Amino acid sequence: MFENSYFNSDPNLSEFIFSYGIIEYNNPLGTTFITPPNGLSGFLIRISDETASLKAKIFEGQYLAWQPNYVIGQSTLPITWSPKGQLKYLVVFFQPTGMCQLFGNKMNDLTNTTADLHDFLGHEIFENLKERLTLKSTIIDKCEVLNNFFLTLKPKAISINLIEEALHLINELNGNISVLEIEQKLKVSRRTLERHFQEKIGVSPKVYCQIYRFKLLMNYLTEHPKTTWTELANKYRFFDQAHMIRNFKKYLKASPNNIVMLDLAAIKYLLLY
Repeated sequence: MFENSYFNSDPNLSEFIFSYGIIEYNNPLGTTFITPPNGLSGFLIRISDETASLKAKIFEGQYLAWQPNYVIGQSTLPITWSPKGQLKYLVVFFQPTGMCQLFGNKMNDLTNTTADLHDFLGHEIFENLKERLTLKSTIIDKCEVLNNFFLTLKPKAISINLIEEALHLINELNGNISVLEIEQKLKVSRRTLERHFQEKIGVSPKVYCQIYRFKLLMNYLTEHPKTTWTELANKYRFFDQAHMIRNFKKYLKASPNNIVMLDLAAIKYLLLY
């Protein structure tokens, strides 16, 4: 039902773009699956039959991705997806601050929602990009079109030094760091830290740490399926197994014992980073 692949972006874009990708669904019955937050934002450009449909919804919230081509920001809750027919998307996975740097938008405006890519880029720019993508037959050539498009953009004059230092600490400690510790290490006020994260990433530093830790946990569990729940809880510094299980239910709406019932291919693809 779910097929995918990754493609590297131009090395000169590595500060802004993590990778390109292809997401393809072949789902004639419209079966629903769920994905957790992944700490990334992106562009999704449809390159398949326009008659196929996709319904998506943030858990117990509003509908998403009703646009044929859309921008998606950070999610803080799992998303349920119900594609019907054969759908294929070309995806741009941005670095945490990449979209903000390239387009100057406030990322918290996109948190737990999507926007029409046509409106986000502007009519003329979007139509020109879509036409150039349509003229290319291979995915490699389409990715080269994306490279050329992003390389022509002039990054906005936005200071990201504070965010980059905070992300370095979070990554180095696998998300096991408190906001207070970040404040103290970077000698910054909580108000300033919160504002930078909300505007340039789309979520608070606390939420980003929680999502990042869960992403690493799921990746580790995928690679080490025989890990016990106690070992997993200890490795990622949860208070106890009950605390870890609450995270599974929060981000996947399933207990650790029940995750085999989910579409693990989709989850693994989106959490690979």
